[in-house]
Amino acid sequence: MKFNHISGSIAFLLATPLVTSLSVGIAPSSAATIAGSLTAVTIENFSHTPTDTGTVTNINDQTIANTSSVISQANAEAVFISNCHELLAGNFSQSEVIGSGNNYFGLAQSQAAVIGDFSIKAKETFSFSVQTILHLLTSVSNPQSEWASATGSISFALIDTVSNILLESFQFGIGLHSFKAPELSLSYNLVGNFNPTQINFAFLDQDNTKSLSLYTSGVYSRTFESSTNLRLVEVKDNMAAAQAQPVPEPTTILGTALFFGFLTKRRKLKNQLSEVKSKVYE
Repeated sequence: MKFNHISGSIAFLLATPLVTSLSVGIAPSSAATIAGSLTAVTIENFSHTPTDTGTVTNINDQTIANTSSVISQANAEAVFISNCHELLAGNFSQSEVIGSGNNYFGLAQSQAAVIGDFSIKAKETFSFSVQTILHLLTSVSNPQSEWASATGSISFALIDTVSNILLESFQFGIGLHSFKAPELSLSYNLVGNFNPTQINFAFLDQDNTKSLSLYTSGVYSRTFESSTNLRLVEVKDNMAAAQAQPVPEPTTILGTALFFGFLTKRRKLKNQLSEVKSKVYE
């Protein structure tokens, strides 16, 4: 199996601090309904050089338009640079839907993952630093007949590849919807090994436009008592959807689309990751 390896502009982007380099270029418009979701991660300052690396990206978009217009677009890029000059990993995922009129539906989904295998000797400490940003936007021109929804999530997992046991994980996500309050979820099973150094959360609600941003940074560190073959997997998912009546209600069409869309994508990613047992081909 061959994974995607990306260099050039995305590598430059990921090597620059997220807080100054990344922003969602989705401008609200009084004539359109907009949903946008962007997520980016950089992982650097690794204590060990990976023995193997890989990346995975998936995108999906759907549109339905009757006497209306709708644009759905998704983008996902990922890179793991491991050479004598640089050692960093990162990925970028963005989904966007723009619709206008009175009868349309648009859905955009994107997913990106980075994978690194490491050989840790007994009593050695494995560590890295991470920066993440999630940015969501919804803007509705006519709240009576249109709605917009955006979600984003990031997850980290550390796996013992010999026993295939999940050692630790950390994940969080946010959701923004024109028809209800924003959502924030956080779950983890790290025990003192991930140290958040900064968490910034911002929410803006003005007229019919909502914007939500979550920025985090931190350091992971763990000393292993015995030799361990370790795999680091970081995955992000983004979804944006917008709809105008009289197509089915949000709870019907969005629920169906998300169920089948994300089920397909997660199964595909799970199958891809499961194939990375001992070596990711260059």
